[in-house]
Amino acid sequence: MSIVVFILILSGLVIIHEFGHFIVSKLNGITVEEFGLGYPPKIFGKKFGDTLYSINLLPFGGFVKIAGSDIEDEEDEAMYLHDPKSFVNKTAWQKAKVIGAGAFMNLILAIVLFYIFLGFNNFRSFNIPMFFDHDFKLGLPNYIDTVVFDMSEDSGALKAGIEAGEAIVEIDGRQVLNIDDVRNAVSGKIGQEVELKLLDIKDRSYDKLRMVKVIPTVGDDGDAVLGVYLGSSVSISYNSSPGQRVLSGPMHAYNMLSYSLSTLSKIIGVSVETRDISPVSQSVAGPIGIYNVFDSVVKYGGSKVVLGLIDTVALVSLGFAITNILPFPALDGGRLVFIAIEGLTKRKVSSRIEANIHKVGMMLLLALVVLITVKDIFR
Repeated sequence: MSIVVFILILSGLVIIHEFGHFIVSKLNGITVEEFGLGYPPKIFGKKFGDTLYSINLLPFGGFVKIAGSDIEDEEDEAMYLHDPKSFVNKTAWQKAKVIGAGAFMNLILAIVLFYIFLGFNNFRSFNIPMFFDHDFKLGLPNYIDTVVFDMSEDSGALKAGIEAGEAIVEIDGRQVLNIDDVRNAVSGKIGQEVELKLLDIKDRSYDKLRMVKVIPTVGDDGDAVLGVYLGSSVSISYNSSPGQRVLSGPMHAYNMLSYSLSTLSKIIGVSVETRDISPVSQSVAGPIGIYNVFDSVVKYGGSKVVLGLIDTVALVSLGFAITNILPFPALDGGRLVFIAIEGLTKRKVSSRIEANIHKVGMMLLLALVVLITVKDIFR
């Protein structure tokens, strides 16, 4: 996939996020000092009303500058205190709406894109890898429990050229539906050739089948094994009723949101329990990791590459919404925490203290992005 196209996609997601802050600020009578495409230095700018609209040199997303929203000290605060249209003079509820609007716009975009994707794919999602069990509340989930996630070294499967992302559907003409079926189908066949029918679930057409011959090796229990680590994937149908089809966009967004949050909480739980940060670090991706996801969609998308890209943009937009709303300093969710404190106590936290906390949060986030990027490069 072209780097330029990838940058345009990510920039579009950022601009839509910032537009959410912009439009809700306007609707609540808050002055927006600047709405910029890209990042400075500035190439061109024109002022309409109170707002400067600018085009900037660095083509990565955009930004919105809201009057009184980024106060760093009492001196800055004093400058905005007498302006009734500044952010600092609005109610906690109005502030919360402005800050939460960015993530909300990313959520709305995801829902719209899911509508388009599902509408052109018979109201059925692509296969989604399942790293943890999850109960999808909406739609009709269809699980495949024989997906190859990894292979052991010197295994018969590795030597036969089986790839991660292929599902074993038959062994010697016998249908296999789960790991027990696979074990039973190869049991007692150490050194004997078995024939596997594989379905490549990475291919969006779901008709890419191939036959592979594998010689099982001896497992830890002394019986025959293929040497594969199996997992599950799920595709969800929203086609059982007119109501499901009409609501397919928000239903799928809810399923993906609940699965993402459930998976994140379980990964954090594993890291806390094992006192090892690697489960968390291995499960997140930076810009390079996200690019690799898009590149993989283009590579394996087959005849449905456009739908694959729409689905992936929707998932990334949903990820933006989730990430931004996390209650961490420098993120929108972190700012909402301070607004909630103000709303509950009727007292605003010192601007200097809040600014310093967000600065520390930003430094930690930048360090995390660097570490994740390095990890993605060497992955």
